[in-house]
Amino acid sequence: MGVAGLEVASGLSVILVEGATGQVILARDEGQRRPIASAIKLVTALTVIEHLPAGHLVAIGPEVLGIEGSSYALRPGEVRDVDDLLAGLLLRSGNDAAVALAVAVAGTEEDFVDLMVQRLQALGVDARPGSASGLDASDALTAAELAIVSRAALDEPRIRSMIGVPVLALRDGFTVENRNLFLADLPGATGLKTGFTSAAGYTLAASAQRDGRELVAIVLGANDDLQRRAVAIRLLDHGFLTTRLESLERSVTLRTTRGPVRFATVPAQVTVPIDAALTVDWPRSLRPDDELDEVPLLAQERSSGSVGVARADARRDVGTDGLGAALAEGVYGALRPFALAGGAHTTLR
Repeated sequence: MGVAGLEVASGLSVILVEGATGQVILARDEGQRRPIASAIKLVTALTVIEHLPAGHLVAIGPEVLGIEGSSYALRPGEVRDVDDLLAGLLLRSGNDAAVALAVAVAGTEEDFVDLMVQRLQALGVDARPGSASGLDASDALTAAELAIVSRAALDEPRIRSMIGVPVLALRDGFTVENRNLFLADLPGATGLKTGFTSAAGYTLAASAQRDGRELVAIVLGANDDLQRRAVAIRLLDHGFLTTRLESLERSVTLRTTRGPVRFATVPAQVTVPIDAALTVDWPRSLRPDDELDEVPLLAQERSSGSVGVARADARRDVGTDGLGAALAEGVYGALRPFALAGGAHTTLR
């Protein structure tokens, strides 16, 4: 199945979003919650960093024994730097590292999961994982939710510095190899995380930069590693080749006997087709006293969501310079409904 020349196999949940804004570019079944396996470790890492500073030393206890799946080969009695354990978590996908970090933060993995829930809620995601490792079938998110988590991970310097390199040098001189083969697949790849369980299939959160722009692709439910990587590459290439990120600042000024009345869009960035002209559909009947909260956006004269608007005029003593500062604080709130709804994105059929 595909659209605009992009083929994506059925049975997958996929989404492609603009890294800077979260605007959805392409999606299919992005709202279907399903197990994501070790990709949940991105939430684990975000939670750990919120509670343990760089350089913190973690005493490894017996909780690391007998844990199934991928391992960082931790042994009880060791003392490890927290960033060493984060490398084991994110690059080697060590389930023992996940549990060791959970215990170091909260005392038990169960209590740590409560903190993971709080971290997700702070991102606007209402979900409850079952573990810090991804081994539990209840470690489930939608593709859209994992995209939100992925963008938060990319915004965290301690995570970004790890997930985008094939080999990470630790402070003690040791190195950790990254198991994420996607990093070698696409020039400009910046991360993020793989996952696999029999319940989840093959999961991939992938990101890449090109010409100063970053996109994030999520693939859930792939049949194997090659498929998840191939789909992610197609999504990212498609986004870079067929869309552009444009800074949106538009205004209209009405002349009145009491002085000019200026309506201006909230400063924003919007993703549109690469050859589309982006315009604001100002109401033709706009009057100086109208209360205008938002206006539609058009890309090649087709609906492309909406953007917030504020007014500046002499009667309110708000100048152009002050307007930008006043509006900037509200930009993400104004665009949030547009981004969460997908905006002008394409649904894969």
